[in-house]
Amino acid sequence: MSEPRQNPIERITDAVCDVLAEQGVTALSMRNVAARADATIGLITHHFPNRAAMVKAAVRASWLRDQAVVVWPETADRAAVLRAVKVFLPLDAARRRQLSVWIGYWALTQHDAGLHEIHDEVYAALRGHHLRWIRALGFPPEEAERLADRLCVSLDGLLLYALLYPGHWTPERQLEAARGMIDDVFARAPRQGQGG
Repeated sequence: MSEPRQNPIERITDAVCDVLAEQGVTALSMRNVAARADATIGLITHHFPNRAAMVKAAVRASWLRDQAVVVWPETADRAAVLRAVKVFLPLDAARRRQLSVWIGYWALTQHDAGLHEIHDEVYAALRGHHLRWIRALGFPPEEAERLADRLCVSLDGLLLYALLYPGHWTPERQLEAARGMIDDVFARAPRQGQGG
């Protein structure tokens, strides 16, 4: 259970993440979140009118925490790109838990356009960060966009499979796969010899 916090919104958003990570989307109800947050349903509905609003706030808080940790390179620095990507890989229990929250969230976005807006924000940010270092390698804009899209989709696949098959997708194998994806972009670069 999350450490109780004074801020009721943080308690609620942490509880949403706890329920999503530990019990899944089907268990995500105001009642379960209230129990997990040691709060009343009235307190929750005072801050969040419905389940979608709760989830939106929880995922946004999670994304803000991730953004505070990751340092994206402004240049084509291979090692810095891998360090940034590594922040999102489920290499330990804490990251697997965090990724479980995102998977639950992604499932909910299929049927709720309001929830989809956070995914759009996250995708645009991640894609933008990848575009920056890919463009620094000298790719023309259209090619850079295609490579950034491919990299985002490939990394999402890695995240999903690493969560579903942790015995196969060990931390070492995840890092090897992520490094390979990044190396593929560098190998195709018009400006060779970039990054370490």
